[in-house]
Amino acid sequence: MRFRRLAYVLTTILAVSACSDDTETHEPTTHDEANDAGHGGNRPGDDGGDDDGDGGENGEDGGGDAGVGGNGGGGKDGGADESPESVSLRLSRVFEGGDVVSFGLPLPRGKVVDPSAIRVRRGSEVIEASVKPILMEYDANGTPLHPRSLLIQFPASAMPESEMEIEVDFTGGSSTSTRITPFASVSADSPDVIRTADRTIQKVSGENRLVETKTYERTLFTGREPRVLVDYPKGYLASTGILGPQVTADEVKASDLAGLSYLSDAMKNFALSAMYSESYAVSSNKDAVVDPVSNYEGWLYDRCATFLTAYAHHGDTRFLRHALRSCSYYASKIRTTGSNQGIFTGKGSDDTKYSHLRGLYAYYALTGDESAFTAGKAIADMWLNDRPFVAPYRQGRLPGKDKIWTERLLGTSLEGLIYGHALTGDARYLNAFQEMIATAHKHITGDAKALAEINAGHDFPPQNCFIHSAGQHAEGNSDQPWCSGWMSELIIDPLLRYEEQTGDARVGEIFVRLARFLRDTGSAYFYDQDVHDDYFLQPSACYRDGQDNRARRLVPLYGSGRRANQSRQHFGEYDDIEHCADATALTAAAIRALVQQGKFDEGGPFGPFASEGESFVAMHHELSACAQITFGNWTRLRRDPGVWTSKELEAGLSNPQDFIVSNKIGWPRYAISPQRKLSWWFNMSMLQYGLLEDAGISIEKIVPGQVQKAGCQ
Repeated sequence: MRFRRLAYVLTTILAVSACSDDTETHEPTTHDEANDAGHGGNRPGDDGGDDDGDGGENGEDGGGDAGVGGNGGGGKDGGADESPESVSLRLSRVFEGGDVVSFGLPLPRGKVVDPSAIRVRRGSEVIEASVKPILMEYDANGTPLHPRSLLIQFPASAMPESEMEIEVDFTGGSSTSTRITPFASVSADSPDVIRTADRTIQKVSGENRLVETKTYERTLFTGREPRVLVDYPKGYLASTGILGPQVTADEVKASDLAGLSYLSDAMKNFALSAMYSESYAVSSNKDAVVDPVSNYEGWLYDRCATFLTAYAHHGDTRFLRHALRSCSYYASKIRTTGSNQGIFTGKGSDDTKYSHLRGLYAYYALTGDESAFTAGKAIADMWLNDRPFVAPYRQGRLPGKDKIWTERLLGTSLEGLIYGHALTGDARYLNAFQEMIATAHKHITGDAKALAEINAGHDFPPQNCFIHSAGQHAEGNSDQPWCSGWMSELIIDPLLRYEEQTGDARVGEIFVRLARFLRDTGSAYFYDQDVHDDYFLQPSACYRDGQDNRARRLVPLYGSGRRANQSRQHFGEYDDIEHCADATALTAAAIRALVQQGKFDEGGPFGPFASEGESFVAMHHELSACAQITFGNWTRLRRDPGVWTSKELEAGLSNPQDFIVSNKIGWPRYAISPQRKLSWWFNMSMLQYGLLEDAGISIEKIVPGQVQKAGCQ
């Protein structure tokens, strides 16, 4: 299984790391190198729009998109027998001061380590260290098994220079846990600073040039970072599973999934632009840089987890440092005292969908920051005690015919509960999660009688989704059936985390059912600038290869469902093209589930496909092709001031500012608008590499158009 293979690869990586030559650089990046609203007005031609659909949860601001993520794995195969016995780490001092070096070390899943046997050394020199378990691994009943992450500390005097390599051996030592220094004493305030510039067009030596007339340093927000940064070996963090079934960019390119490398490349490009880490100073124009404090929507869908994922996948410390600042800032904005604990205060009004725990869990594993633990527990308690949504679902029903119910609230609440248990070991969170998954399984697999019990007052037929009404989703009437073809993917990570712990087979069945809904009801084709009333297996237009942006694309529908007479209610809209990437996480999870069930080659025919597994893989190709085009539509390479020629700049000499602003010269090259789109695009979709690898699927090239309209050539 996948984690066994990664454990073997990890051993190789660590051996190479220990012998690496001086050509490999590990220098920490500076703030200048790294930094840091989807429906309605969100067409590629305009950079505006902060209305996200799903306009009613918790008195929200009209928003609803996808993108939470988390842990998962390849069944119960932890690969402990092949995991490494030591880890090589690169330490870099990024802030002066402090008496203690401190860092977290997540352990590969299933790796049994005695904390008292940990040995830290620099070459052959042993460094006296304190070691404390800060996270535990649990069995299906919630009983702690062994450490999941360790906090390691040693005197700063043992690091006389600004850079140092150490080896952490899992055996042979005699460490203690008696002297643990709080995170506040081993960290420092870390402002997220970007470089901006005023520009004009001038004629210099007969050539028209873009000239920076003034530069600025602008602080967007302030978080915290450890005074000494730890850079983990490439592949290590991914292999631990602390962020789910992650795979590195290098592994993807060298694997049978190389055809999906577009997603890996896009994550790097868009994440760097979201940090304003360009090769040039970003424009100082007020519209070129989004203030992440006043424009809080970028924290929706777990920005903390997004940049941790980018680091785990790409191994670029710019992502790590931005993640550390983002996660610590986010933790500081979670209300932990008084009423309504667990709420993200950065929005200014109580909105539970902003309360994410996956990223804080991983951040705590890397740092031991007590504020993340406190914030995470507050979030878990908030969901545990939630009356409007969680309580009735734990009892086996939706809250009421006219009450809000969305797949996003389901995903975010499940995340809060399962990660609350993983963070604290409190069995109450696990029990609540299990009660909710029992209802969820019944909701998606139950017959008409079961659905009548779950959602009284509606006569919607069973249809392989969490069927509710458009009225309950705050998008229509109570007699209109509604399931979101892409919002459902928000449940993937918490369910994978739970499956990893318990082996509960209901998780896989839920994924399969959701993919069936996507195939049979919840998707349609986009062409001629519109979403059409057709289906994956019954397109209304031909697919023509080579049409690029004009090609027919399969998109997951924001909302759709079957009426009692089996006719489809269709709520598709233009901006559904923005959710092809996140929907690929759902098809990947379903493909893996079919393989686990031994049913990949069963069923069928489904259109031109002999089996259900083949139909799911073809749907994954279609959605991937759509995502690749969408990323291309948001790529703006002409924003780079360095690409403009003298001849092209001639037109701007008469009014340089209008010319620069109208062409958005100096804006980020990979446009993210709204800001939360970065997380809904990538948090879940990046799990697909590990899921498909675990399933043994090969995609060396994306092949859309496998279903054609009758009569097409």
